Amino acid sequence: MSEVATVAVGWGVTAVAVASYALWVLLRGRTIGQELDIGGSSSMLSDKDSTTDQ
Repeated sequence: MSEVATVAVGWGVTAVAVASYALWVLLRGRTIGQELDIGGSSSMLSDKDSTTDQ
C-alpha cells in the first residue's frame, strides 16, 4: 500500500470514528434528556406564558 493510500485510510477511519462518537453523544443526550424531562415538555413554557399574561 502506498503512503497516500495509508494516509487516506487513516483519515477515513478517523472520520468514521469521530462521526460514530458524535452520533453516540447525541443519542445519549436525548436519552438523558428524556429521563430528566428536559426540552421535551411544553408545560414549562405554558407555565411561563400564563404567569406573564396575568
